[in-house]
Amino acid sequence: MAGIGFALERMTTGKSLSSTAGAYLYAAFLVAGPWIFTVLAIAGVSAAACTAADCLGLQVFRSIMIYNTCVTAILTGPLAFVCTRYVSDHIWMKRYDSIAFSFAAAFGVFAVTALLICVPFYVWMTDLSVPERLAGLQNLMLVGAAWLLIPFIGATRGYLTVSVAFAVGVVIMVAALVLAPGEEPVRLLGAFNLGLCIIDLGLAWRLAREYGLALVPDRELLRTAAIYWELPVIGLTFACGLWVDKIIMWAAAPIGVSTVAMGLRTMPTYDTPMFWAQLAALPIFAVFFVHVETNFFRLSRAYYGSLAHKVSRRNLSKMRLRMSSFVVSKVFTLFLSLAVIALIAILISFVAIEPLGLRASQMGILRAALVGMVFHTSAVFCFVFLLYFDLRRYALAISVTYFVLNGALTSALLPLGFSFFGYGNLIASAVTLVLAIAILARELPWLDFHAFITNNTSLRTERRRIAGTSNGRDS
Repeated sequence: MAGIGFALERMTTGKSLSSTAGAYLYAAFLVAGPWIFTVLAIAGVSAAACTAADCLGLQVFRSIMIYNTCVTAILTGPLAFVCTRYVSDHIWMKRYDSIAFSFAAAFGVFAVTALLICVPFYVWMTDLSVPERLAGLQNLMLVGAAWLLIPFIGATRGYLTVSVAFAVGVVIMVAALVLAPGEEPVRLLGAFNLGLCIIDLGLAWRLAREYGLALVPDRELLRTAAIYWELPVIGLTFACGLWVDKIIMWAAAPIGVSTVAMGLRTMPTYDTPMFWAQLAALPIFAVFFVHVETNFFRLSRAYYGSLAHKVSRRNLSKMRLRMSSFVVSKVFTLFLSLAVIALIAILISFVAIEPLGLRASQMGILRAALVGMVFHTSAVFCFVFLLYFDLRRYALAISVTYFVLNGALTSALLPLGFSFFGYGNLIASAVTLVLAIAILARELPWLDFHAFITNNTSLRTERRRIAGTSNGRDS
C-alpha cells in the first residue's frame, strides 16, 4: 500500500486535469493491465465484420485468449497472494535481497504447472497447427508473467515506468496489426504477444532496478506459504469464483456454445457481456487504489504503530473508531459509485450496444452482469479490508462462498433457459456481499482484540513453543 499509490495520489492533487486523469489511468493499468488488453482484444474480435473463413481464425484467436486468461488467473492467484505477503513483510523489514528470487520462484512454479496443463491440452485436445500452439503457449507465459509482476511493481513508486511500458506495448501491438494485417490466429497472437512482451520487459526492468538481479534463495518464502496457508487458498478460490460460471456455461449450456479447433469451447453470448461488466468496475478500483488504500494505510499505521508507544486505551479506542468509520463510509460510498456506473452503462446499452460487440439478445445478460458486478466488487472491497486486518479466515470464507454459490447457482439455473443466463452470478454476488458486510461489521469492534491476541505474533510463537515442549515430554 505504501508504494506507487502515494505517488499517484500526489498526481491527483495537482492543478492539471491531465495529471489527474493520468493517475487514474496508471492505477487501472496497474490493477488489471493484462485484463484490460485481453477484454479489448476479445471485444475487437467480437465486433469485427468478417467472412465465414475469416471469422474462424478470429474465433480461434478469441478462444485461445480466453482459455489462457482463465488458466493464468487461476494459477497465478495463489502465487500472487503469497508473494504479496512475502514482499510486503520484507519491505517492512527493509530486506530486499530475496525479492527478485521470490518472483523468479513464483514464475518458475507457474511456468511448470501451466505447461503441464496446457501442452497436453493444446496437443491432444485441439487440432491447432504447430505455429498456433507455440503462439498460444507463448501468450500463456507472457500473460502469467504480467500478472505476477504486478504485485511486485505495486510496492514501488515507478508509475512512469508502468505507464511507458503499457503505452509502448499498445503502440507496438497496434502497429504490428496495421503493418501486417490478417485474421490468422498466428498473426493476431503474434501482435498481441509482441506488445505484451514489451510490457513485461518494462515491468521486469523496473523490478530489477528497484531490487537488483541477485537471486538469493530464501526459505522464508515457503514458510510464508505454510504459515499463512489461507492466502494461497484464498487466491485459488477467488480466481476460480470469477471463472467457474463461464466454465460451466462452456461445458453445459444448452445453446450458444461455440466450438473451434475441435476442443476450444466458449460461449460468446455469455462471455462478452460478463467481460464488459467486469471491466466497468475498473474506474472504481482505480479510485480505491489511489485514494482509499493510501488513506487507510495512514489510519492503520497510526493505529498499529501506537501499540509500540504505550498508547492509552482511550486514545486507542478513538483511533479504532476513526478507522472503523472510514472503512464503513468508504464501502458505502464505493457501492453507490458502482451502482451509478452500472446504471449509466445500462442506459447506454439501449443506444450503443453494437459498438461493444454485443447484440440486442445479449442485453439481458449484460444488465444482470452489471448488477452482479456492483454486488461482487463491493464484496471484494470488504474482502480486501479483512485482509488488511489480517483476518484471513474470514476473507477465505467470503472467497469460498462466492466460488461455491456462483458455480452451484449457475448450474441450477441452466435448465431454465437463456432468459436466466447471468442470474446465478448475480444472486451469488448479492449473497456474498451480505455475508461480507456482516463479517466486516461484526469484526470492526474487535480490532483491539485481534491486534493484541489473534494476530499477535509473539503469542503465536509462544503457543508453538509450548506445543513443541508438550510434544517432547509426551514422546
